This record gives sequence, C-alpha cells and structure tokens, in this order.
Amino acid sequence: MTATRLLCWNTAWNRKASQKGTLQRERILEADADIICCPEAYDDFLPDEWFRITSAADHGYPVTRGRYKVALWSRSPWTAIDHIGDTGLPPGRFVAGVTETPAGQLQVIGVCIPWSMAHVTTGRKDSARWDEHMLYLEGLNALLKKQHDIPTVVIGDFNQRMPRKLVPAMAADALEDAMQGLNVWTAGTSIEGLEKQPVCHIAGSPMLSPRATWGISRDIDDVTVSDHDGLVAEVDAL
Repeated sequence: MTATRLLCWNTAWNRKASQKGTLQRERILEADADIICCPEAYDDFLPDEWFRITSAADHGYPVTRGRYKVALWSRSPWTAIDHIGDTGLPPGRFVAGVTETPAGQLQVIGVCIPWSMAHVTTGRKDSARWDEHMLYLEGLNALLKKQHDIPTVVIGDFNQRMPRKLVPAMAADALEDAMQGLNVWTAGTSIEGLEKQPVCHIAGSPMLSPRATWGISRDIDDVTVSDHDGLVAEVDAL
C-alpha cells in the first residue's frame, strides 16, 4: 500500500467560478489529494469525476440550494454514508462514509463544529455563547467513543486551535476529551507553510501513521481566499 493524502480547507462559501473560488480550487487540485474535506462548501466546487457526500442541508440557518456545512470528496465511491452520526449532534454539520484509498479502506468523518456565536444573535437566536459548540463536542465524543473496525479519519473545521488559544478552558477540555484515542496530526504551534495555528484539523486512529503534514496559506497572489488556512496530511496504514 502507498500513502493516502488528506486535504481540508474551508471554502467560505466561495463559488467555483469566482476569483477566490478559482484560486482556491486550483490550489486544492494541485495538492493531488485522495480525500478532500471542504467545510462551508457548494456541492459543485470540485470536478464531477470526484465522488461527493455532504452533510444534511438544514443546520438551523436559511437553506441555500447547493450549500453544505461540510462536504467530503473521494477518488473512489462512498459506502456506509451517515448524515447524523449521533442524535446529540446539532444537525447539518456532520457527514461520514467509507471509501477505498491507496492506504486501504478508510472511514472518514467530516465535521464542522459550530463557532462560539452559533445561534446566539443569528439563526435561531436561542443559544448562549459556546452552547452549540459544547453540544456538538458532547455528541462527537459519544460517537467517537464507539468501536470502529477500520482505520478512521476525523477531518474538518474544529473552530479551535490545538493546543488551546483564545477559547475557554471548558471548550478546549471538551475537544481534547472528544479526541481521546485519536491522533490530531495538525495540532501544534508550528505547521509547515502557515504563520498561525489552524482551526481546521485532520486526526486519525492509531491504525494510521502520519508521513507528513503541511499547510496551505489562505493568501494566494495577494488575495485572501478564505478565513481559514488549508491543511494536508499524508498517512499510511499500519
């Protein structure tokens, strides 16, 4: 088996034909990944030859056709597709599936953990700050504590830096607890190619070994294409 390349980049609702979308899409495809996760993405952002699965459309905000909080693309078809994960998860921010990769069969879990102000002053307006974030981590924790028979990857927008920075201790502790049993390959204060700690992450089960990780700057040709930097990890199956 050879290594599998995983890429995560929040597309910030860029359309593929826009200036930002064109630059970001080109950089994503140049990375030559096997699995791509794009939080806040349109479902047509990548070429049709990719196999795509998405979260449910309704995440408590107005639904716009083709927009999803998290989308996963693979070079191979998906099976065992799941849009719910755990009943405790806030809806519309989760998708999982199983796909073949160069490192063998992987279960890939795509997440978009709510930011601190989700549904506080926008959306349903029925939450206090960090409520939705903490609720999501509780549901994700319950999901990830279940036994997984094949190597598993968790990838997406965590809306936290790891190690903790600029978030309450309770949120950092909840994320660390949810990730117990997984290795967060993009944690750390220094990621090659990036000036800041990322808030998106790529993590995996101990059945996977990271070969390399690096970042993709949000700034391309003097254009800031997203409010997040991109991330790439190459992993092997043990």
